[in-house]
Amino acid sequence: MRNSIPQAGPFAALAGLAISLALSFAAQPAAAAVITSLDGGVARDMPVLNRFGSGEVSFADGVTYESLALTGGGLTSAFGYTGSYTFPDGTNWGGGTPFAAIGLSTGIMSFTFDDPVAAVLAEFIWARAATSFMTFSAYNASGALLEQLTFRSDDPAHPKGFLGFQHATNDISRFDIQGYYFGARNLSTLTSDTAAVPEPATWAMLILGFAGVGSAVRRRRLMAPA
Repeated sequence: MRNSIPQAGPFAALAGLAISLALSFAAQPAAAAVITSLDGGVARDMPVLNRFGSGEVSFADGVTYESLALTGGGLTSAFGYTGSYTFPDGTNWGGGTPFAAIGLSTGIMSFTFDDPVAAVLAEFIWARAATSFMTFSAYNASGALLEQLTFRSDDPAHPKGFLGFQHATNDISRFDIQGYYFGARNLSTLTSDTAAVPEPATWAMLILGFAGVGSAVRRRRLMAPA
């Protein structure tokens, strides 16, 4: 009988590599491209509610809207509004397509999707002030940042209009917009036929699983009769 104690070898190294890779992937989320148009996008229309308030609103078969203060908690905003709402540049969105808007305060407008999407796009307008910034962010289901775009509100390189993000797979679960005195309407999304990329933790479990199977096979061989 060959009695041999297995030593740390390639499988232990593989397990360590799995953890390192998972941490590396978590620190470097996959990028999503910034877009200003979306071919094949599906409209996720806001209902006409003419609502001023805070708290979540569900609409368009699986989209949740919420307005938040930077310090946490709800923030009063307009949602599904069709009345007169004039922005500092003179644009008035009243009487037409329902929209969401945050007024004389800085806050976050959040759209969360029950089923993750590959792309999200909406039409935006904001107060073009030199002292404020607009930040657009896309997150996956775990809350990891996929992409972020920040610019000064009066930057001529970023005019009002359509803006969003597109990814290769259905990874976008939340679309946040942070700014001062801004509005959003004409939300649309796109779902990809490509399967979503596994989360870093899933990759780690898969690699560790393979390592465990290989280690068990090696141990049996070492303990087998000569």
